[in-house]
Order: sequence, then C-alpha cells, then structure tokens
Amino acid sequence: MKKLLKKLHYYIFVWSSKWNRVFFLILISPLFLYIYYKQSPIKKGNYTIAYATKLYWPIISYKRIEYNYNVENKNFEATNIYALDPKVIIPARYLVQFSLEDHSFSTIYPSIPVPDSIREVPPEGWKILPEWAKKK
Repeated sequence: MKKLLKKLHYYIFVWSSKWNRVFFLILISPLFLYIYYKQSPIKKGNYTIAYATKLYWPIISYKRIEYNYNVENKNFEATNIYALDPKVIIPARYLVQFSLEDHSFSTIYPSIPVPDSIREVPPEGWKILPEWAKKK
C-alpha cells in the first residue's frame, strides 16, 4: 500500500513526470468543456422578456446582472456578465435570447430594454428578433 501511495504521489505531484500532466489534463478537461458550453454564445435560440432583478459585483469577478424569464410557463433564473456600455436600470425588462436545446442557457441584452407597450410574449418566445428590438 505504501508503495502504491508513493507511486501515485510521484505521478500526480512530481512535475518531472509526464504522466502527472496527462492525469491533470484528464482531470480538468470536463471543467473547461462545461465552462465553454455554458458561457458560449447561443447560436440557435428564441427571444423573450427578462426581468432584471439584481446587479452585483463579486470581488474576484466581473460585474454580473441577475435576471429571470419564462419559457413555456417555466421560470428560469440566470446571471450574465454585465457589459459596462449600456445604462442598466434595476428592476427593468430587457430582451433575452435562450437556447432551444436547454432553455436554462441564455444571454441577456441590457442594451435592448423592452418597451412598456409589449405586454405578452408567445409561450415559446419570438423566433426572430422583434422589430422594435432591431432599432436598438
């Protein structure tokens, strides 16, 4: 048992070994894949209204905007990195694009506020960018 632990210690922690790099890559590759998939822009998605509820700034990260939206009568809550360009008002309504495969993946557009004249959204959202949003 001691010999096995010594061998594992060598392969994992001793940087002169090539196997520890392989082990480390195998260990962290799912994390990078998850981050890439979760943070990648949505290629195919519908649009709906997001209700921005909170704007906060974690100490070790970028400013974030927290929002919720409804798709097919299911409520989803999400956060996105907040770009400093637009002036965001909390609480307010903004356009959000959500993924067709997994409705919990979304991207909010704080530069496109939803006018008060828009009251309802189709249950599955708008398939294309609405006319009122193209002007912005």
